[in-house]
Amino acid sequence: MLKLFGAVLILFAGTAIGFVQAGSYINRSKQLRMLIYALQRLETEINYGQTPLPAALQKSSEGISQPINRIFTEAALMLEEPRELSMQEAWQQAIDRVWGSTALKEREKDVLLRMGTVLGMSDAEDQQKHLQLAQLQLKGEEEQAIQEQQRYANMWRSLGTLGAILIVILMV
Repeated sequence: MLKLFGAVLILFAGTAIGFVQAGSYINRSKQLRMLIYALQRLETEINYGQTPLPAALQKSSEGISQPINRIFTEAALMLEEPRELSMQEAWQQAIDRVWGSTALKEREKDVLLRMGTVLGMSDAEDQQKHLQLAQLQLKGEEEQAIQEQQRYANMWRSLGTLGAILIVILMV
């Protein structure tokens, strides 16, 4: 009875590990899509709405799920605080605080940090160009993430289950 319980527990754990690994590939492509959408909204708010940057960041985060929306909301909150942070400092601190809870990689972080050096420091047209460049770079990363998801998500699910089955067979 105890061996059967142990075998079921190992099967469950191995399958869960496989699904968690597969989920990281799926989450990365979803989060990249949300990030691109948020940057498009930010671009619209800056160029057409002539919205002040804290409000534009806040509006860009609406309709976007966590943890991506937290990058925008935290940067907006930091800009409204009396500490008088520059946009670049607020953006970098927001990214640093939230990054660990995302499925994104360092390449995406670099794109966002480079874009953050321009926001609030130049005219709307220049900001628009940098936002479009960031979106273009992130779309390339999204395509790569989708390819990785297609290639590795099913593999991890199967590997987790099959690895657990192998361990159970070796136990018996």
